[in-house]
Amino acid sequence: MTLQDGTERPYLLDDPGSDPSPEDGPRAAYEPRVHLAYILARQGHDARWLARFADLPLPAAHRIAEAAASPAAA
Repeated sequence: MTLQDGTERPYLLDDPGSDPSPEDGPRAAYEPRVHLAYILARQGHDARWLARFADLPLPAAHRIAEAAASPAAA
């Protein structure tokens, strides 16, 4: 996902202790706004609202909302 800095990287959707990446592989970045948006998306907020509230690019907010709506997120 790409945020305001324009760099594509994986971000954690949940808390920092939930990263399943192997110790020697690339680790997902923890960004509090992404985590917040994910929690709020799980509560039913849509991508446009998330983008405004958490100051995220709309495409990133859409990806977060899609992840939150997936059966694996339940």
